[in-house]
Amino acid sequence: MNLLKATTYIFGLSLTLLPFSAAAQEIAITIDDLPYVIPSRTTPEDGLRYVQSINEALANHGIIATGFAVGQQINDGSIPALQAFADAGHTIGNHSWSHPDVGTLTIEEFRKETSETDQILSEWIDGPRYYRFPFLKEGETEDAKAAATQVLADLGYQNVPVTIDNDEWRFNADYLDAIALGDTAGAEQIADQYLAHMQERTAHFQNLAQEALGRDVKHILLLHMNRINADHLDTLLDWYASEGWTFITVNDAMADPLYSAPDIYAGARGLSQIERVMGRKSE
Repeated sequence: MNLLKATTYIFGLSLTLLPFSAAAQEIAITIDDLPYVIPSRTTPEDGLRYVQSINEALANHGIIATGFAVGQQINDGSIPALQAFADAGHTIGNHSWSHPDVGTLTIEEFRKETSETDQILSEWIDGPRYYRFPFLKEGETEDAKAAATQVLADLGYQNVPVTIDNDEWRFNADYLDAIALGDTAGAEQIADQYLAHMQERTAHFQNLAQEALGRDVKHILLLHMNRINADHLDTLLDWYASEGWTFITVNDAMADPLYSAPDIYAGARGLSQIERVMGRKSE
């Protein structure tokens, strides 16, 4: 088993990580913010290239992923990217219309956000109907959570939480800034820090599952359709494979009892499913 001592980059700080060991398990790959993130900084051509690169990395490892689309980002320019993801055999799910914090919405607004995206995704959803809450926030009270769950049930959706949460999106923002400045060395350093961060987060949530549940779980990994993954997802997946991980589908992962266990957390944070079942935010 490989041991890692690395420097990761979180909230602009460099932190040295202690060695850890990551035992081999099963993992489903999910990708948020389809067709692609930050459309204001991404041309349709670049967005399509992101999808094609990520599709290639997934294919190299025999992975069928699930991607979650933001309805208002689907337009004539971005549809080829969404279609390319679907044509590669991946599953497309609903990630709301405008990616709002559910805590800022009335239940009527939440229903509208979900149903409008459902309508625009009708030609791409022909199997399981999956939903991913933006920011992993599911409601700040038990009543709010129950109301949102009922909306999803009414529309035929199953919520897909994650177990391995991370700050990958922050690395992507810094990575794009470095590229825009022509700082190739800086971009490479950020990519290395991103990979170390993902490895550390994986080990953290593996250990948390053992602590909270006393067993391994079928993990669901959160990623985004962004530039850093387009350039480096294959390397990340190579690491999982080298550690003996088995790639599974979301459908396979959701069969784990973890995902039907009582979610006893209600609050403003977006959490891993493990933390939700624990009812608290881990430190």
